[in-house]
Amino acid sequence: METGKLTGPIVLARTRAPDLESVKKLNCWGSEIEDISVVRTMPNLEICSVSVNDIATLEDFSYCPNLQELYIRKNKIEDLSEICYLKNLQNLRILWLADNPCEEKAGAKYRITVLRNLPNLQKLDNIVVQEEERNKALEEGEELSLPVKEEVPEEPPADENGAKPKLTTIGRKDHEEEEFDPVTLSWEETNKIREQLGLKPLPFAKMTSPKHSISISAKARNAHILQAVLILIKELDRDSLEIIDMCIKKKLESM
Repeated sequence: METGKLTGPIVLARTRAPDLESVKKLNCWGSEIEDISVVRTMPNLEICSVSVNDIATLEDFSYCPNLQELYIRKNKIEDLSEICYLKNLQNLRILWLADNPCEEKAGAKYRITVLRNLPNLQKLDNIVVQEEERNKALEEGEELSLPVKEEVPEEPPADENGAKPKLTTIGRKDHEEEEFDPVTLSWEETNKIREQLGLKPLPFAKMTSPKHSISISAKARNAHILQAVLILIKELDRDSLEIIDMCIKKKLESM
């Protein structure tokens, strides 16, 4: 995964679900994922396997009220207090968090601290939780609180001449270009979906031409997305086409 971000189209391509709200199981093991925020749009997600990635926070999973099993070992969770984002997930029964930096930092109290804060777990790191452990966790485990987020720096005061120092905007230009380039976006998303379906990527020239200028209007964006969809439809089988037909009817009914 080149960008390190798991996107909606990739999720739908992998799960064959009609929409993100219908996704109940997600397996993205070893996909070099850094940004897993797309799970915030999956309220019915029950089982999530994202081990061996580059995920640094558990916050996004706090938006999955039906989550029952979370496999997230070998990622980049530095602070054990990240598990506090899982406290309100009443259905969570299985958590595999081992081999993250937070395990080594917590040392010998790692397991009892996790159980102290997530007492409803039935299995932690592939080991069934015993009643004796729960009791020990209540007595010796550390009560954690949500991680403190870094505050956005305030605007620096003006100098003696009334001029305000310029703020550094590293990467801002690249971000803006990426955000407002519907041609590139639809082309990249199309090829991501084709890759998941085992199809060859489309050349950029097939999606656009030098005569097309970059536009930020909704009309232009919709046109490129439509073109991408029409190209992909030719590659789909009957079952996939029926799913798309159902989604289209559902969308039209809601408009």
